[in-house]
Amino acid sequence: MVIQIKIKDRNVELILLQNKQVLDTHKFPDEYHLSEELLPEIDRLIKKNKLAPTDIKKIIVKSDLGDNFTTCRIAKAVANAWNWNKK
Repeated sequence: MVIQIKIKDRNVELILLQNKQVLDTHKFPDEYHLSEELLPEIDRLIKKNKLAPTDIKKIIVKSDLGDNFTTCRIAKAVANAWNWNKK
């Protein structure tokens, strides 16, 4: 399974995917607290779908913001750390 972090128009959407099929989504506004909210929201999505963190093989980020925006950097740092841990 894969979690996609989609950042668009100052909103963050977590999308749970299995074989490119959407299983669940969760949206929340980016109110300059993404560093405090992103991991707990990922955890809620995982628990809501009765999964374990080990079931998530990869996290990917798609954003309409440039790489120099803090929101995008935070999301990419979380994804990179998760993916590095899975190797």
